[in-house]
Amino acid sequence: MPHVERAMPAGRKLFLTHAGELAHRLVSVIARDAMALEFVRRYAERHDRRKVVANVQRLREMESTISREALLLIAAEVRRLLPQAFGFSRNPRSEELALCDLFYREFLEALGRSLEWPLAEAETEAEAFRRDLETYIKWRERNPIPLKPRRAAADESPFPDRCAILLDSAMMEQARRAAKQFQSDLLRLGTRIFGQLGRMPPRRRLSVGSKSRSASTRGQGRAVRDRNNELRSPRKSAKSTRSPRRGR
Repeated sequence: MPHVERAMPAGRKLFLTHAGELAHRLVSVIARDAMALEFVRRYAERHDRRKVVANVQRLREMESTISREALLLIAAEVRRLLPQAFGFSRNPRSEELALCDLFYREFLEALGRSLEWPLAEAETEAEAFRRDLETYIKWRERNPIPLKPRRAAADESPFPDRCAILLDSAMMEQARRAAKQFQSDLLRLGTRIFGQLGRMPPRRRLSVGSKSRSASTRGQGRAVRDRNNELRSPRKSAKSTRSPRRGR
């Protein structure tokens, strides 16, 4: 793979290595930090739907599939953001589009590696992921900016329906509303992580109070992860812990 570099606004640069970094960070934050599981838990608590989380096996499958849909959603958003991130105009030239395509292919390949699909199933999983991603990309191309409320129902993302039917099919509209809010959170997260590529974190001198707050925040984060891990069976296979898997 050739090494590609292009000057970015505000001292920012993108390299092909950032494609791998982006994929790794997205998988880490969504799948390995159990973001989807926490969403399901909050939904069950908020709406008093304890049976949603009662079956541990179903909960694992739900977490895996919703995590996969979240990655598909953000991957489509990354494709939309690339021309602007490279500093291209609204009508990029063919060579500029080729650079975006190169970065995006590397990103998808790195995403597949980060998901750690079993070797025997890697080709099938990658093909299914690309097929579903195309559905999200077409939706994003039709809706490059958030829709106005009166038009939102006419051309919604696949995410709310796919997520809601897994989450709570008996209360579909309620589940869809929750999934739409989760979608907004995911898009903001993806945009933030993508926007951090090529930037050095600013150095700050922390006061004693700031250090204490940081330690407290880390402690809270560990507590959330511990609660999430309690829902995972100690017999969970290595394959299911490695990556979100496509629902069967």
